Parts: sequence; structure tokens; C-alpha cells
Amino acid sequence: MKELINLQLAEMAGNQIHAVDARELHTFLEVGRDFSTWVKDRVEQYGFVENIDYIKFDSPKPGNQKQRGGDRRRQEYTLSIDMAKELSMVENNEQGRIARRYFIDCEKCLIAIAPEQHQISVNGWRKARIETRDYQKIMAAALNLSRARQGKYTKATHYTNEANMLYGVLLGTTAKKWMTSKGLTGELRKYLTAAQLVNLAYLERTNVALIELDMSYQQRKEKLTELLNRHLLEMVS
Repeated sequence: MKELINLQLAEMAGNQIHAVDARELHTFLEVGRDFSTWVKDRVEQYGFVENIDYIKFDSPKPGNQKQRGGDRRRQEYTLSIDMAKELSMVENNEQGRIARRYFIDCEKCLIAIAPEQHQISVNGWRKARIETRDYQKIMAAALNLSRARQGKYTKATHYTNEANMLYGVLLGTTAKKWMTSKGLTGELRKYLTAAQLVNLAYLERTNVALIELDMSYQQRKEKLTELLNRHLLEMVS
């Protein structure tokens, strides 16, 4: 397989994985805006988590800008293949489609030649997925009790509305639109990255607390949006 973008070894979450230089990916995707703005915006917009989806570090080379006390070294990012694949997909251009296909092929090769390393990555995703399933059940129970206290009967549609509300807060759009934009079908959660699943679990456990306070649907939606934005800012700062 022809190497379009160099893969390198990196340590994330205590595991050594194959990864991608973000600056090299930025160049390949022909983004059209400066690297630093692009990568920071994507991290914030899609909820990528440092040391799970990417690591950042100061370049060994001095930067172009001067500050008091000497040169300010530019920040570099190393991305997991999952994050690189998603960034390629959301760029929504021909270079992005080529890169995404390339990373999928790389993953297939890694499964064949390094099955143990691939399994480490899969296990991390599964752990995050299981966590969201646990909170999903707790949230459903809390919703049922809250509505019962208010003399309201809980229908299946109420649980669905709750899940869709959280997806909207997480993804910035409805679950249906997100799936359609990516040409996906089936269960949404299986397409989320480990970082997105971690953020979804955060929303679910926070929502449980808000439900137990008998806050309305709209109040919880507004509060969860505010709290997630704060949570993401704290993680990237």
C-alpha cells in the first residue's frame, strides 16, 4: 500500500499506538486556513480528548513569533488514527475522502500485522461504550422516577427524546442529520469515537443529577449545553 501520510508510534493513555502528525494531515487535506486555528477549532467542535485522541507538545524548532524571554515554540499535535480519520471525513473534500480511505486501509493492515496493538485500541473504545450504556440505564430510571413524582406517566418516546436531546448537545445537530451527513445507518453510538463516548457519558451522568432536581426538559438542555462547553474548554486549556 502506497504511503500517503506517514504513520508514527506514539503513547496515548498509557498505550503505544500508531498515530499521525496533525500538521502533515493538515497539509494533505488542503484545508485553506492556518494549522493552529484549524486544529484547535476541530478539537473544540468535535470534543476530542487530549491523551486519548491526541497529544500536543512544543516543537523542538523555534517558532516565528517572539515573546519576552525568547522564541515561542509552536505547538504540534499527534493524532490517533481514529481522530485523523474523523478529521478527514468532516473536511468534506476529495482530499479528505482519499485520506479517510487511506486510514481505513492502514487499520486493516495493522489488524493483520499487529493484532495485539489493535486490540488495545478496540478495548479502549469498548470501555467507553460500556460506560455510556450504564449511564443510559441510570438516566432512564431517574427520568421515570422524576415524572412519577410529578404524576406523569413515562412513555417510550420520552426516553427517545431524552437520548436525542443529549445527541444534539454533543454533536451540535440532530442524530438524524449527523448520520445522514456521513452516510451512516444503524445505531449512532457505534460510530462515535472513544472521546465522544466519554463526553456522552459526562452528559448522561450530569443529566441524571438535573433530572433528580425535577428540572424541565428545556432547562436541562440549556444547562447541559453550558456545562459541556465549559467541560470541553477545561480539557483543552
